[in-house]
Amino acid sequence: MSHPVVSSTTRASRGPRAVRVSLLIPTHALPPLSYGVPERLREKIRVGTAVVAPLSGHLRLGIAVATAAEDANAREHLRDVVTGLWLSPDLVELCGWVSEAAAVPLPVVLRAALPPGLNTGRYRVLEPAPGWPWESGDVVGRAILKRTLGPEGLRKAEGEGRIMLAPAAPERATVEWAMIVDGASPDLVRAHRQRRVFELLKERGDACTTSTLLPEAGAARSTLRELVRKGAIQLIQRPESVPLFAATRGGETGGPGPFLRHAEPAVRRGGAFMWRIPTAEYPDAVAALTRATVVGGEQALVLVSEIGAVKRLVRRLQRALPAGFTVAPYHSVLGRDRAAVYEAAGAGSVDVVVGTRTAALLPLARPGTICVVDEPNEAHRAEPGYEGLPIHVRDVALERGRIEGTGIFCLSPFPSLKLFSQKRTGVRELPPRPPASWPSVRIVDMRRSGAALSSTLLDACRRAVGEGGRVGVVVNRLGYATAVTCNGCGNVRSCPECGLPLVLHERARLLVCNRCGHKERVAGGCGVCGSDRASPIGLAVKRVREEISGRLGGPVGLITAGERELVDVPVVVGTPRCILDDGWDTVILPDADSSLMGIGIGAVERAFRLVYRAAEAARELLLVQTRLPEHYALREAVRGDYPAFAAAELPRLHALGYPPFGHLASVILEGSGETVRRAVESQLRPALEPAVEMSGPVPLTHAAGPPRWRVLLRSGDRPVVARAANLAARLSAEARGLRVRVDVDPEEV
Repeated sequence: MSHPVVSSTTRASRGPRAVRVSLLIPTHALPPLSYGVPERLREKIRVGTAVVAPLSGHLRLGIAVATAAEDANAREHLRDVVTGLWLSPDLVELCGWVSEAAAVPLPVVLRAALPPGLNTGRYRVLEPAPGWPWESGDVVGRAILKRTLGPEGLRKAEGEGRIMLAPAAPERATVEWAMIVDGASPDLVRAHRQRRVFELLKERGDACTTSTLLPEAGAARSTLRELVRKGAIQLIQRPESVPLFAATRGGETGGPGPFLRHAEPAVRRGGAFMWRIPTAEYPDAVAALTRATVVGGEQALVLVSEIGAVKRLVRRLQRALPAGFTVAPYHSVLGRDRAAVYEAAGAGSVDVVVGTRTAALLPLARPGTICVVDEPNEAHRAEPGYEGLPIHVRDVALERGRIEGTGIFCLSPFPSLKLFSQKRTGVRELPPRPPASWPSVRIVDMRRSGAALSSTLLDACRRAVGEGGRVGVVVNRLGYATAVTCNGCGNVRSCPECGLPLVLHERARLLVCNRCGHKERVAGGCGVCGSDRASPIGLAVKRVREEISGRLGGPVGLITAGERELVDVPVVVGTPRCILDDGWDTVILPDADSSLMGIGIGAVERAFRLVYRAAEAARELLLVQTRLPEHYALREAVRGDYPAFAAAELPRLHALGYPPFGHLASVILEGSGETVRRAVESQLRPALEPAVEMSGPVPLTHAAGPPRWRVLLRSGDRPVVARAANLAARLSAEARGLRVRVDVDPEEV
């Protein structure tokens, strides 16, 4: 796959006369541009250097992505180099790969790799014109310049070199400190509160933040002012400290110890590994891998799916790392602290960084190991409207490991089939660890039953409550049903072309294939057993809660991402992410079929993960209601047999040409039917390579808002699909009235 990256020979070149720059303007319509390099800047320019370059009369921030001795296309020259802002050549290469693989504009990826909170609208005054209210060296924001000088005046000032774009990372917030003046010995006999403050300062090493000192001393700011007036103390402003946490116990001998036997040789060997371990053992495995990395003088990056997991792992690693090593969190809630951790990681002053998906492109001075915790979790990939890139961090980590030579470790009791299928192509497997315990399992066959909840399920709730236990009821959906199943035999209505479950569009009483657009009426007998009785798959959380509460005659709790009610009662209903993070005496899946026969190519794999995690969370009993009791995903999940599941599911995906054996790009087009048809038929289809199969556009009739359409691009070769996806992504720049969103190898189609 081609991307704007230079060879190692070019990287080593000195004094380039020309450079290709990706300006940080988030669009597919602007490829990297060629610029000449003035003599004064030639020794400063390398791949990854942040530069200031003119475009359409304005100064823009960009990243050098390639250098050359000469370039006839370079009509403009660079204006400046941004000191202290740069990316390593390896990270630039990784950003180029991500841009191509995910069909995301290169400037968007490069910006994600730069410090968070970067102020790109900041200028330094070099040569003020007469009448300007600023002096040479002043720093002024773009909005103020534009308001004072006007749009044309700003353009003229940029063109004449009177001002220079001066981007900068956010400044650290300051904290007020009280410090004892050297040699100070004030007479405080009659000033009780002043004496108390002064003594506390001495106890704290002659310095302390005022926000800590005043409450502890029970004093007001007037007390500090008096001490300053007497020359006893001084108040100074210091930048907030970087949130780095030092190891507190010098490294535990237990905990990660049993894991070190496998972690240490694997870290030394390097390469990509999958490690099948129970979810509860993630912290110990990460502790072993990071410990083996830092004692070898390298840094470790740990990628987790949510902020809560970051905080827990940071605390765990504080106890597990040897004395003298440090660990830092990295996530969106840190605010300005995130930029400080970014700088510390790039400078090598932190040994382990634990972060969410936004940390995947974090610079490391001494890259050694990247751990992807809970590897198949779809939260590792950004959804539209959320921070991050629409590519799974697993894929970014594997490519980064290839470029930087770092070790990659993907942890999960059930690796993604995409990762598991790569065992023959370089991904190795560490010895799996079986679960410490496994619950009893009861599968309730719901065929020929019109009830939502069986008597067996309700009896299990009563028994657990009577014995003082707790029951977690996992409902996979908050709202609507998605598919239709036969009450007689459990057969699910599927697309005759694609083999995917048909999606129920209840208002139109139609079943529709989201891939090819095939439609058929809901009415009609089952093609397998002839029964005319069918039911939608999919129970809603609140319906299950109300029915259990009514049948048991007692309160039932609720836990979802947005609601928490009565969480301490014996029976609690909720969504998987909320329920399965805790342990329960009994875990119930009242509607396993909504997962087993859910929409999307990866539905069966997600169903296996759900049932497996439910078993991990159940201390005594796992109860599953289903009309598909013989389904191989259910059968192997309740046994905890991931290899057997993979052996059954991978051949099915291979026969259908679906990932990981084929590759897809989902293209969502928002616009009128005529605009979409014209763009697809006149611009996209003629430009596709012969190896690309295109289906659609299919209207997404169930979506709210403006008309939306889906086109699917498919090929057995990922680079071919990626190139086709990039063509589709550019449609919005070429066709008016059209918005395009592209998802390459989506987790769910």
